[in-house]
Parts: sequence; structure tokens; C-alpha cells
Amino acid sequence: MKIDVDKKGLSLTAIILAGGKSSRIGSDKNKSLLKLKGEYLIDIVRSRLKCVVGNNIIIVGPPEKYPSYKQVVPDLFPQKGPLIGIYSGLKTSPSQYNLVVGCDMPFLEVKLLKYMVENINFNDIVVPRYGDGYIEPLCAIYSRRCLDAIERNLAKRNFSVRAIFPHLKVKFIENEEIRRYDPKFYSFFNINYKKDLIEAEKIINSRKERKN
Repeated sequence: MKIDVDKKGLSLTAIILAGGKSSRIGSDKNKSLLKLKGEYLIDIVRSRLKCVVGNNIIIVGPPEKYPSYKQVVPDLFPQKGPLIGIYSGLKTSPSQYNLVVGCDMPFLEVKLLKYMVENINFNDIVVPRYGDGYIEPLCAIYSRRCLDAIERNLAKRNFSVRAIFPHLKVKFIENEEIRRYDPKFYSFFNINYKKDLIEAEKIINSRKERKN
């Protein structure tokens, strides 16, 4: 069931960063248009996000690559990294809070995403921190209040997403919290290389075997 964030006085939009190329996989397609088990990666990601935000989804990427999708906005500064994608999405979004994910994350756990939403509590950023303190900034919630900090860093040509954190109120979702909903941290599995696609297929097959 979708969380009714409006009842909490919040609005929520999802932003999919889909401007990256798939050159490391050996393809000339945008990464989001690679197929996993016959389904585009971007459609797998969208189907999970819809369980959280309904149809309030913005895709940040080249509009000409996504003619069949309703709300697509270009990177304001293409090929400058994910911070620009986050910035472009936040500038366009009608919502105060925005769930930002990469287009190549096929195993996003809906229950974990909903838990992150429940922990907004007027924070500027809600972001997972797991393992030995690794932060996953591309499966996180960002307030539009982040825009000023991003603009200041962009003016200094600092394109690191994590570099905006010290200037904002950040809520970290820690190991123990993540494990309740995603014991194997599959939500943060992303596809950069051909071997990752193969591994993703193995994960899907193993899940089917367990269900049977």
C-alpha cells in the first residue's frame, strides 16, 4: 500500500537518475534501457517506486531517450555526475521531499523505502548508511532545502553528493534498521558491468526457486 504522505503534511515525488551511459557494460544504450529478464531497468525501478509515491515520478535524463514517459527533464549540466541529476530533479519537483534513486537499482525494497519516508521528520536528507559506514546517496530522500547547499558547491565546482551533507540536517538509516527490511542489502545493488547483470539474473532466479 502506498504511504499517504499528504496525511502527514508532506508531499513526496520520486526522482530517477537516468542520464548515465552504459559504456562499462559495452553498450551504447542508456543504462536504464538495458533489459533484465526481458524488462527495462527503468521500468523495474518505476514499478517499485509507484508503490511508494504513486505516479509522482520524475525521470532525469535525455528526453529524446524516453519519449513514452510522461515527466522527463534533462540534466541541467549533462555528464557532470549524480549531484547535477539530483539538482535538476529537485529544481523541477513540485514536492518538498524527493526520493532519489539510480535507474540501475532493480532490487529496491519497497518496505525499506517506506521506512525512510516515515523517518523524514523535517530532516533535509534521509540516507542509508551500512557496512563499514558506506553511505548510499542514490537511494535517499532529499528536501528541496538542499538546493542552496548544492548551488554553493556547484559554484565551487564541487560535484560530490556527500559534500553537501555537512551543511544540512541528515538522518542516517543504519545497518540494523536496514536489515529489518532488506537483510542482504539488495536495495543498493546497482548495475555497472556485464557481470552485474549476470549476478542480478542469478538473484532473480534464486528468489523464484525459494518461492517454488
